[in-house]
Amino acid sequence: MSSLPIVLDAANHILVTDDPDHNSHPANVLHARLLRFYAALADQPPPIPDHSLPALQLETARCALYVLHRVQLLLDPVPGDPHDGDIQDSPAIGTRDLTVLRTLLTLLFRWGINPLLARLAPLWHTRAPSDLSTSLADLTALSALLSTLMSTLFPRGVRTQPPQTLITTTILHRHIPDLLRASMTLAWLPKSLWPQDSLSLHALRPSVLRLLEFLPLSQIMTDLGTVLSSTPPPPPHVRKLCSSLLSKSLLRPGGVRALFSAVFGEQEGSDDPQLEKYEHTASILMAVPAGLKPEEYFAIIIPRLMELLSYNVPATYRRAASFSISRMLDSEFLHRPLVSSLVSPIIHLPIVHNSNVDPSEGNQAGPRSAAPSPTPTTALSTLTILVLNTDPSPVFITHVLSPVVPALYALIFHLDTIKASDPVLKESIKGLLATWGRVVEVQDGVNTLWSAIRSERIYWEVDISGNIRRVAPQGSIKPALLMPEDISKGEEIVGENFFDLYPDPAHFVQYIKSLDRLDIAAELFVRLLEVYHSIDTEQDTDPSRGLLYLQMIVQMQTELSDDSSTTNILRKPEHILSFIKHALGSQVVHGTPSTLQKTEHSRCLGLEDLKIVDEAEDFGDSDSDDEPGDLGSDQAENNMTGTAINLLLAILEANPELSARNASVLNEIFSLLEPFCNDASESIRGSAREARMVMTARLASSSTSWSAPQKREEGPQEMYQKALKLLQDPILPVRAHGLLLLRQLVSSRPRASTAATDPALVPAIMSIFMQSIHDDDSYIFLNAVQGLSAMVDAFGKDVLGNLLETYTCNLSASSVGTLSKREVDAKVRVGEALGQVIRRCGDALGIYADIIVPRLISVFCSSYAPTVLRTSAVSLLTQCVKTSTVSVLRYINDLATSMIDFLQVDMFPSDGDGGTRKAEEPGATEALDSKLPPLRRAALHFWTSLLHQLTHATYDGTVMERLPATLLRRAKVTLGYIASTDEDGIVRVMAREANEAIDQLNKATLGI
Repeated sequence: MSSLPIVLDAANHILVTDDPDHNSHPANVLHARLLRFYAALADQPPPIPDHSLPALQLETARCALYVLHRVQLLLDPVPGDPHDGDIQDSPAIGTRDLTVLRTLLTLLFRWGINPLLARLAPLWHTRAPSDLSTSLADLTALSALLSTLMSTLFPRGVRTQPPQTLITTTILHRHIPDLLRASMTLAWLPKSLWPQDSLSLHALRPSVLRLLEFLPLSQIMTDLGTVLSSTPPPPPHVRKLCSSLLSKSLLRPGGVRALFSAVFGEQEGSDDPQLEKYEHTASILMAVPAGLKPEEYFAIIIPRLMELLSYNVPATYRRAASFSISRMLDSEFLHRPLVSSLVSPIIHLPIVHNSNVDPSEGNQAGPRSAAPSPTPTTALSTLTILVLNTDPSPVFITHVLSPVVPALYALIFHLDTIKASDPVLKESIKGLLATWGRVVEVQDGVNTLWSAIRSERIYWEVDISGNIRRVAPQGSIKPALLMPEDISKGEEIVGENFFDLYPDPAHFVQYIKSLDRLDIAAELFVRLLEVYHSIDTEQDTDPSRGLLYLQMIVQMQTELSDDSSTTNILRKPEHILSFIKHALGSQVVHGTPSTLQKTEHSRCLGLEDLKIVDEAEDFGDSDSDDEPGDLGSDQAENNMTGTAINLLLAILEANPELSARNASVLNEIFSLLEPFCNDASESIRGSAREARMVMTARLASSSTSWSAPQKREEGPQEMYQKALKLLQDPILPVRAHGLLLLRQLVSSRPRASTAATDPALVPAIMSIFMQSIHDDDSYIFLNAVQGLSAMVDAFGKDVLGNLLETYTCNLSASSVGTLSKREVDAKVRVGEALGQVIRRCGDALGIYADIIVPRLISVFCSSYAPTVLRTSAVSLLTQCVKTSTVSVLRYINDLATSMIDFLQVDMFPSDGDGGTRKAEEPGATEALDSKLPPLRRAALHFWTSLLHQLTHATYDGTVMERLPATLLRRAKVTLGYIASTDEDGIVRVMAREANEAIDQLNKATLGI
């Protein structure tokens, strides 16, 4: 056997480049080299029947393999080899020799293995080869080459380690893909493709499998991937085998990391890999191997992926693992629920549930407990890395973070209460909460935040090394007493959580504000209002929950209603208006028994209503503190009504352009507010009237559009818009000034230089004045009264007809019982406006006499009308007589007769204490009893005024119809009787004055 120098020298003849016959045909050159090669080895060259170039190249490849095999044996002799002593005197291999060996390996695959495999390629696609002898020869040659090469790699047997030589290293680093492709093609060749038994091709299988066991996982995956992507494509059985081997490699410990290493490399690169590589690794990990259940596959892959979400692995691996998990949690992925169930115990359960157990106890659970269970610290770190290394997909971030948001908020609240907390940990948690809040959908965000409000408090503890763990709930903190010296601090104590409510209202609202999500803040605010509304009327409800919701509402109104803030909840009024409508509607439809009783009480006016203490009431059998029942319910309803109306006012103030034209729900709210304008509560009553006034002014303002003024002088349009703007102001004097401007607007007479008020504005202006009449402030309703009278002067019968309709409506027997005290007061105030109209008409009263007088007579004659309203009607009739007797001359006889009839029927003689009590009872003018003194006084005043006017007319010589003598005699008797017997002293005096007036009229008639 040749020594190492001889073998290497013979190899040089194969690779010689200074061949004198290099200009000859390549086949001749190769043949000459082969002859010199065998001559150098002192061997007889084998017969070469075919001197074609492919045949000579194949023979050259065999010679190269012979040299490689001999050098491998000489460098690492097999024990027992009779020729192992030949290398004792061999020189060391130099750099030039190493180059020769690498070249020979390349030549082996290019001229031997690869061409043979290419010639056999048609065999994989046909059932029967066309030239069986040629295919058999090629298979025999390829099988021999592969067998010799495998024996070169494993000279001591398949179960031994390959020798540590340059030949082994070169094959493993450069030629494994080609070796595997050829070896797999032959070793796993199906019998359907080659049914001949003359070759034992399957003998290569142990060598291939041993080679794969010896290679690192990353290299296996790289080389198998190269085989799959080679050109031309490998046979189907090779592709199937490679996929199976890749799956098995992936499932081995460290398989996922090996996959990343094969795709991205071992070292951390400066450039971020392309997206295609991330998608490629994700697609590999998402594919479930054939023959393996998805539950089994993902139970292995998911934990190993999560292990790579650590700062101890390259950043590329972290990004790849996060990308793969995000794709597995995509809603379109088939096995998303399964993956989610495996991911949640790693990143959610340690944070959400109390997982703090003694490690000594955990190791007794069984073999699976050998791996330490995730702690809140590791789960939080994994969650942070996962979120930071994925695209900001709202669906993914919502799925990953929403389950732990309540617990994370509890943790950040704990850290904010500790001055010396870890700033890195705090910023990390704030970043997670902020990221979630900015991408989450509205409904998901509201539901998650609501769960944080409703959940029990989680107590956390962070030790000095940064480890997070949950601790047992601490004892409840007793409410702190607010001492007098604390009041001096002012605003500093407003946001204090004296009752240790959780979540802390001020802290929680600040977090919501930091999210900068107006839609979520508005939705959550409405839900708080709805829940507070529902629990306010429920019994057996934890009072701390109601207090928490109330504090939340107050804090949100305070912090999230600033005009300069982007989270001003009042700027998104749609849902809040819906709540207001619902709250007011439920109050109107489902009134509490006490509210209904109050309403009925206010509508049925009578003397019984004037009793302060019920005769049968017993104060000894009950305690108002022990049985709050109806009182608490009524107060809750009033609180919610006041809250809803105040919210409406705040929304209107924050949205100057909001009106019924762009928010139709305001029309329904406007109607629902009407009953509350007469509510027993002064605050609710005032707020409801103010809201209706603002809505009316806002609608009127949005209903008009004028071009810019052409003159410097302020015209009616500018004054009208200015008045409407002032009427929407919450400050009462400002609103009063707005009414004053409207009154001046309708009072002004058109001049040559100014335009008259647009008649189209009359309904809006009148509606504003009519609503202002209900106001409790005298300056407001007096301006409204004067404004209504001025409108009659400016616009005539149309406005007067509306006033009279308001004054006389609902006085029939069927509807008068529905009148409340507030409505009666409004009618009386309209009567004041009518009185001003009558006085302003003067001698021109005849224009409106036939409109005014019959309506007033109908009110006076209505026995169902309240006494105060009948008294007002008589006073207005008296004013008509005083203003222009001639205008009402046709009604004088009927009016005089009616008054005398009334005094005869409804006189009230003095009968002792009972009559005196009736006269002195306060509030008697509110009742329906026509025998009350004010009505008789008004009738006597009318009769006296009429007699004085007739007397003056008689002395002046004015032609006027005289009263019948029979009526005067009857009046003389009636008035004399009243002057002597009536229980009211003022009535008696006025009766005597009326009698004297009759005497004066008689004297004037006689000319005395």
